[in-house]
Amino acid sequence: MFKDTGNKPPCGHVTDSKCKPDITAAFDKHWQDDFTLWPCVQLAGEKASAGKSKEDQKKQAVSYLHYLLLVRPDLHVAQGILIDDERVLFLVGIGGVGICSVSVSWQSSNLPKLMCVFIYHLYKPEHFADRSFVDVKPDVPKNSIEYTVRITPPQTNTIDCPEFFPLFASSPFGTHTHVLTNPLSKVQVNGQALTVLKDQLCRSDTRFDEQSILNHIHQPVKVPGVVEAVHSQIIETPLTNRWQKHRLGLRQSGSPLISIPTVQKMLETLFDVFVCTSAKWHWARSLLFSRSGCRRRFPLFHQVSPRREVSICMVILGSC
Repeated sequence: MFKDTGNKPPCGHVTDSKCKPDITAAFDKHWQDDFTLWPCVQLAGEKASAGKSKEDQKKQAVSYLHYLLLVRPDLHVAQGILIDDERVLFLVGIGGVGICSVSVSWQSSNLPKLMCVFIYHLYKPEHFADRSFVDVKPDVPKNSIEYTVRITPPQTNTIDCPEFFPLFASSPFGTHTHVLTNPLSKVQVNGQALTVLKDQLCRSDTRFDEQSILNHIHQPVKVPGVVEAVHSQIIETPLTNRWQKHRLGLRQSGSPLISIPTVQKMLETLFDVFVCTSAKWHWARSLLFSRSGCRRRFPLFHQVSPRREVSICMVILGSC
């Protein structure tokens, strides 16, 4: 169902966005009067207005695809539209790739065909959707949504992870990242609790093995304050062979190292990590800074910032 939502924008965005698409499409059951949630939105669009240039209007319509991909971890592709008196601009946002667009005049014989295909994929996303999201439960009055995500651990039957809700999202046209969590989850993988799922879209064959790095950090003893990985999986994306979705299952929720608010706290955290992995850390640094190792593995290392140095060393630890 399409509705004019310029005065009643969707709510419940994971980034708390307040943007206001003029046109919103969602299934009838997900509407409460003229109100719906961002995670239920199938399409977000813009109607041209006299006060804006055509370029500004297009940027506005494109921005809705940005926010739609951020709020829909279950979609590989988001759809948008820009309408003016002369033509219809169909917009398709592909996670990790970018925006594709087709402009068709109202008089074109191709318009009914394109509109039919466009609307068809709203009802049946097929390869536009991530099929591992097997169930969605929106709660419009509470501005909340819960997903059931199906994971496939190696040498194990598939496992459904119910009641996971969005916690974080970023970079829809880059390393598209979603983090979902259920602190009360009863899901276990190999006897270990799984309460967080992190999905990240990366270029094929360029992603380091994050689970191996975390496993190395927690050997021979577990390091307090560092999340533990219990599951890792690669999901192929159907629209391009250059990108893959990497799914990581964690026992605990955590934040990036660079989000630590003070230098003192960051140094304390790094100290805890480095003490427990001192042997491997010193080996990694000696390899990194040795003339042969530096030239062989990181010929441009002298250009790397200190913060990036930490990341590179952690990657090396993962390859030990």
